[in-house]
Amino acid sequence: MTLPGCLENELRTRKTGWWDRLSEAIPELVPLAGTPQPQEYHAEGDVAIHTRLAIESCPSECDPDLLWVALLHDIGKPATTVQNENGRITAYGHAKLGAEMASDILVRIELPVDRLESILWVIRHHIFHHSWQLKKPSDLSKTQRKYMTDPRFPLLLEFLRIDSLASQGNPLGMEAYTFYKSLFESIHQEITH
Repeated sequence: MTLPGCLENELRTRKTGWWDRLSEAIPELVPLAGTPQPQEYHAEGDVAIHTRLAIESCPSECDPDLLWVALLHDIGKPATTVQNENGRITAYGHAKLGAEMASDILVRIELPVDRLESILWVIRHHIFHHSWQLKKPSDLSKTQRKYMTDPRFPLLLEFLRIDSLASQGNPLGMEAYTFYKSLFESIHQEITH
């Protein structure tokens, strides 16, 4: 079995010691432990705990690309996380840096190139809903509507669900998923009919 296949198997089966084996193969995972997150959005703990919960939230027979997104979506947080004098924790730019780091990792482990584009696109855009701040479907711009028709958007939407499940204590995450899923389904229905 290839290295990507072995690692995907670790992600899917999660047998005892799986995180340690992944961290050995991908040393960029090690700094996730101890990287703090805002308590109000991530009551589960540091970035490593959140990442493991995201992987564990993936259905057992899910698209393997979803597993890679779950593993690497916050890989940029250790380098971008800061805590200001008031104790507020931010990780501005982590999605962009994370996509760059994930590209290096996935190329290094020789994941097939044809799979890289969608994985990296989802990592780069996994917090899209924070900047959009839509309250109702009529707030959707033409550009946002076009974005939602991108063939990679369903993977992004499924990851929004996974990320929300792994963000304990943050009820707004699942609300965002429900809103964007409904909006996506209505746009998809318009296009196909």
